[in-house]
Amino acid sequence: MYELRGRIFRGVDGFFEKYFEGQSWTKRCKSIYQSIKPRHVDGRWADFPNPPTQDDVWAWLVQFQDDFLLDAPATYHSAQSTSSMTGGDSRRQLDIFLKPKRVKTPTHDWKDILVIGEHKQSHLGPKELLLQLSRYMRDLFTSQPTRRFAHGFFLHGTKMELWVFDRSGPYSSGEFDIHEEPERFILSLAGYVFMSDQELGLDTFIDCRGTKRTITFTNDVGGKRRKLQLDQEPFVKQRAVVCRGTTCFRTTDHNNVVKFSWTSDKRPPEADHLRLAYEKGVEGIAQFVGYQSITSIADLRSGLTFNRPWTIRGATGTELTSSRSLISQPLQLLQVSTGEPNGGSTSLPGSLARAVQPVFHNSYELKKRASVDDDDTTAAKRQRANSQASGLRHELKPDSLASLYEPSPDMYDNRQFGCLAISPAGRALDDFTTLSELLTALRDAIKAHRSLYLVGKILHRDISENNIIITDPRRANGFTGMLIDLDLAKQVGSSRSGARHQTGTMQFMAIEVLRKAAHTFRHDLESFFYVLLWICGRRTWELGFLCDPKCRPPTDKFKKWYSGGFEEIADAKLGDMHVDGFDTILAQFPKPFECVKPLCSELRRILFPCSAEGRLYIGTPPEPGPLYDAIIGKFDDAISGMASHPVS
Repeated sequence: MYELRGRIFRGVDGFFEKYFEGQSWTKRCKSIYQSIKPRHVDGRWADFPNPPTQDDVWAWLVQFQDDFLLDAPATYHSAQSTSSMTGGDSRRQLDIFLKPKRVKTPTHDWKDILVIGEHKQSHLGPKELLLQLSRYMRDLFTSQPTRRFAHGFFLHGTKMELWVFDRSGPYSSGEFDIHEEPERFILSLAGYVFMSDQELGLDTFIDCRGTKRTITFTNDVGGKRRKLQLDQEPFVKQRAVVCRGTTCFRTTDHNNVVKFSWTSDKRPPEADHLRLAYEKGVEGIAQFVGYQSITSIADLRSGLTFNRPWTIRGATGTELTSSRSLISQPLQLLQVSTGEPNGGSTSLPGSLARAVQPVFHNSYELKKRASVDDDDTTAAKRQRANSQASGLRHELKPDSLASLYEPSPDMYDNRQFGCLAISPAGRALDDFTTLSELLTALRDAIKAHRSLYLVGKILHRDISENNIIITDPRRANGFTGMLIDLDLAKQVGSSRSGARHQTGTMQFMAIEVLRKAAHTFRHDLESFFYVLLWICGRRTWELGFLCDPKCRPPTDKFKKWYSGGFEEIADAKLGDMHVDGFDTILAQFPKPFECVKPLCSELRRILFPCSAEGRLYIGTPPEPGPLYDAIIGKFDDAISGMASHPVS
């Protein structure tokens, strides 16, 4: 999968020393090795199965555990002879895994998994093993989204390789032979079961006591310590490993939303933008409540030396490198069996839209996947079934597909892990109940963008359906729509951040941004327009309760807004903004949205004026005021002239 491209490292210097030497339990593990060492005769483990069949190796590991690890806090298990793992969307049967000894349930849940092992009898190539282990790690991080990193290992034939996965990718100890390096073999197997929560990469920021989940900010708005109690389950998370890991919880009083994310160290934290916006009196933006910096990839990887990334070939035969030309290709590494509905139709980086919804809606549960193999109909049916089973409101996809890569001198992305609390809570944009509410929310979000840009001198740069929320105007200073998620924002006039990618969400990115132009206020306004078209012509068909799927147009014209290379997507959008092309976009609207078409046509003429030669102008005007006024004015006209059209 593209999320691992250019981010895999094998044979990292200092790996074994960092994770298995000098720990509080290292002496104990070396003592275990000395006890079992007599079984290593003439350069081989005398009792290790030969051939190393799965059943025999598992029996050997069970005996090793019974002989030496009975008092350890964790226990090895295998799901091969039991039912598949629970707590995930796909059926998995893990070869080897660890979970806490205190968890004595007969079934195995992904939330309890500490370490994952993959065993094969034969000596397979490392690509196939990494593929399988990565699939498991994706499920692990999806079920434990605030986890910082996770250990895993291969055991194939007589070879072993130890791995760590974090939000910037996987890296390993390098392969070794268990007969030729017997002490390393035993220290690895024994070390995993004695590791502390911190050494295992578990979340130690959320304080879990009984049924309560509490976080503490030491630097909130008033400079005081503040505690917030979270709901038991997040309702926003990303189904990926290498990503921002955006995970959102409601507070139990439903007044705030708490967001965990791993953001680029090249950009200031979102909290800085929110503080600045608050100080300057920006309106229509989610309010800052508190922020806590937790850790970083550089801290987690301290003491390790990384060399060149490991380049392998995916199942499609395409090299997994960081080349920009390969971003749009659906590489097969890390492809999951559940597929991705609609080929990647919603926003990615750090989105908070679902993070502010007080109520679940069983009629439509949006979930994202990371492969693009399944057809829309099959995937959509599966997504609804899986969503209702898991109770999740929203999952986000990996960051990479929505980003335009630039060469980076850094060996890996040094992401910063932080926790942000914002207020007020609200609803996702596609939870509108009337067309008037939808248009009012969009108009108010544009007003918020104007205030952020002109008053706060901050450019949002990631306008998407997921970064606009519907709010109660009585609690949001009269705003029915607000902007959230300033992770990718930039202060006007500041220098380039040096982060690896351009900003935006693929299907909402402006044409010039797709062509790598510097981001301007007009590009964000163009993105607002795409959000309106997307909601009316694409999202409504997916909502299920709104339109009869049998009436859906046979050809999805929006698919070309996120499929193919960046230049192809830019060309497709440019063609759609011409009069003839735009008619085909409007033809995607269901009947209840016919009354929105005149507004869309007016906005197209404002954003894409046409020359006498028939060329569309897609550049940015020198003065922002007139463009904002014209767009907001057209929304005002449409809202005032529209009766309350129910959509359910």
